[in-house]
Amino acid sequence: MSESDQIRDALSRHFVESGEKERLMRILKSRLAETGWTDALYAYARDHVRAQNTKNVSLDELLKETSDYGRSTVHESVKKELLVTIKRFLDAAPVE
Repeated sequence: MSESDQIRDALSRHFVESGEKERLMRILKSRLAETGWTDALYAYARDHVRAQNTKNVSLDELLKETSDYGRSTVHESVKKELLVTIKRFLDAAPVE
């Protein structure tokens, strides 16, 4: 395992063990709902299935299509807020 993989694993464990990951997920879900992103993604998925006829759409295809769309439509303010929150958490984390 490379050093960067070890660092990534350690950070991931720290986020989970500290409860920060859960807190960030709650913030993210709340902000996505507030900005209308969640409803827009549901509508996009529904329209995609209707356009392709339900019989011709696989779950893998739907996930790929909606994932790409979803990532590209998250509001910049939501991305920036989470990034600032993550940076603050990491800045406050003890260095080992």
